Amino acid sequence: MLIWFLLALGSALTNSWVQTMSKWAVNLTHYSKITIAFIITGTSGIALLLLSYFVFGFPEIDDRFLGAVTVTAVLNLIAFPIMLRAYEIGEFSSVYSMILLTPVFLLVTSFLFLGETPSLMGTAGVIFTIIGLWIVTRGNHRHGQVPGFAKGNWLGILAALLWSVSVNFDKLSTLYSDRFLAPAAASILMAIGYFIYLLVRHRSLLVTKKERDDEEVDLKPMVLKIPKALFLVLAGLFLGLSSVLHNSALLAGLASYTIAVKRTGVLFGVFWGWLFFKEKNLGGKLLGAVIAIAGVVLILFG
Repeated sequence: MLIWFLLALGSALTNSWVQTMSKWAVNLTHYSKITIAFIITGTSGIALLLLSYFVFGFPEIDDRFLGAVTVTAVLNLIAFPIMLRAYEIGEFSSVYSMILLTPVFLLVTSFLFLGETPSLMGTAGVIFTIIGLWIVTRGNHRHGQVPGFAKGNWLGILAALLWSVSVNFDKLSTLYSDRFLAPAAASILMAIGYFIYLLVRHRSLLVTKKERDDEEVDLKPMVLKIPKALFLVLAGLFLGLSSVLHNSALLAGLASYTIAVKRTGVLFGVFWGWLFFKEKNLGGKLLGAVIAIAGVVLILFG
């Protein structure tokens, strides 16, 4: 139980960095969202593939692996640019908070695809976690200063719905291979999809956008000094690490519980929002944090 919780919590922390770096990427680089997604997923996939081959060795692959990993790759291929667009037009912590709906959707999708039935206490824990984190992020809304506030949130909800389905196939593809090869294959398939789209639509892999929004992001000087290409590579490596921790937690526990704990990454996201994006009202979110922690405790003992 403890190992599963630590893996899920580690995934929460690293995923919060992936989301933060995604926000930075759409504001600080001159590349289009699809190019950003191509570089990040390609880096993640190649790094994990090399790790799987040279360090751990390829596992036995079940015949059902290709189908499962293709489904999760396609769903994530769609969700990633949606989330990038949401960060581009919306408020970071608010958009990030929308993925708290993933565990709600997952209570249904994990039953349909995996036959997992959470206990009554575990279900209550998921609900408590969502309510608590919702309260945490509500205090950070600045509607008037973000014209795309509502649209960004709706795009975040759409991404949460897609992820509530894909996480089931994350678990299946991991069961049919291992925790390294499964995310490596998914990331590479995503990168191939973006590769084809960019060549067919733009005849180039490095597509630039018309406008940049540097003024919308307040970063520390240390971050600004990182070369843009290296920055995207680092984001890809964080994505790979988050994926391995995520899949490891899925193997050790129920998908709905793992996602509930992983979504506590929104707590980290709220902190990053205050630290890097000048988002306010941290003190008013204490009640929500307490409720969210109570939900995690219920999940652990459910």
